[in-house]
Amino acid sequence: MKNKLIQMKKIGSTLLGLLLTLVTYSQNESGVEFTHGTWEEVKALAKQENKSIFIDCYTVWCGPCKMLSKDIFPQEEVGRIFNQHFINYKVDMEKGEGILLKEKFKVAAFPTLVWVDANGDELHKSVGAPKADELIAIAQLVIDGKGLADLERQYTSTPDDTVLMSTYLKALANAYEKAKIQEVLAPYFKKNKGKKLLEDYNYQLIKTYLQDVQSPAFTWFDKHQQAFIAKYGEEEVKQKLYQSYLSYGHAFVSRKKGETVVDHEGFSDYTKLLNKRAVEGREKIVAFVKENIFRSTNQWDDFISKVKSNIELGYHGKPNSFLYYNWAKAIEKGKGAEIKHYQQAATWLEDAFKASQWPLQHNIVYLNEKLNLLELAKTDDETFEAEKKRVDAFKQQVKETSNSK
Repeated sequence: MKNKLIQMKKIGSTLLGLLLTLVTYSQNESGVEFTHGTWEEVKALAKQENKSIFIDCYTVWCGPCKMLSKDIFPQEEVGRIFNQHFINYKVDMEKGEGILLKEKFKVAAFPTLVWVDANGDELHKSVGAPKADELIAIAQLVIDGKGLADLERQYTSTPDDTVLMSTYLKALANAYEKAKIQEVLAPYFKKNKGKKLLEDYNYQLIKTYLQDVQSPAFTWFDKHQQAFIAKYGEEEVKQKLYQSYLSYGHAFVSRKKGETVVDHEGFSDYTKLLNKRAVEGREKIVAFVKENIFRSTNQWDDFISKVKSNIELGYHGKPNSFLYYNWAKAIEKGKGAEIKHYQQAATWLEDAFKASQWPLQHNIVYLNEKLNLLELAKTDDETFEAEKKRVDAFKQQVKETSNSK
């Protein structure tokens, strides 16, 4: 009898194991199946199965990345096309091989979706979190051989086709390929210059894509801005000028092989250029770039001082909860912060809580984050417990309000 019971238990365990296997298989079948392993192993598998590779380039802190994983990738219609045509691979861009892949594929924003062939050569890239139908449409472009790499080949063979160039520029913009866009525009504006830039098509190219403020086309645009203002409006033209100069300034801070690199000499020359051209809002531009440099290089005393100075000067307008939160998290996630820096970060999270216009249940996250920073700041037990009780009271208030509805 005892042996029979043991045998029945073994059979039950086996059946349970099979059931769990089937459940897992069913779940994978209903959505995108992601392969695990090293980059070389993934490429080898792609060659073996004669498929291209889809890479979900994400970070753990990226909200849209989480949305893709939770709401889009599990959908059956998405899984059907991706599992049939691609080896699917998720990579955290801030860990392990992800750091090198981030540089290889020039990933500058998250989420970035990359398609490559089995050799690792890029076929297509798209930045952002598309809806299911949009994602399927992008994947179909790759399957049909109409991705970014194919557009580049077509454009290279017929560079005078402005319709094709417009399509190519749009795809490059979706891929966040800022430098490549400037390369495409340079020869076009070499042929179309001077007063031709005032034409509608050329102005739209300037407004939408031109970011190289030292290029001849942009220089002419800036020098003759009054002519553009007369035709297209003051607010639009001045906003384009300001945003382009600011974006160009931020480019002096970059990441190479996982390390932050600041071109101090280039930035110094750039400030001189801003003064030479008498760029409107140049003091604000310089202040914002310096704030970014201090944050990126973990110079927390300078960073905090610059943020406060920029607030006093009105450069940040009335700071919102998003700004306060990001300033605080920069210190928490950075390196070399001291107790006084964590204290300031905790204060900014309190400011974020007070500034937020969202309902209380969503704002408690700022106070939870504040508790973490108070621990890093080695706050005394009495102060910490008082703050914890406050947070618990808010949570109870939310719970009671929810139950009363």
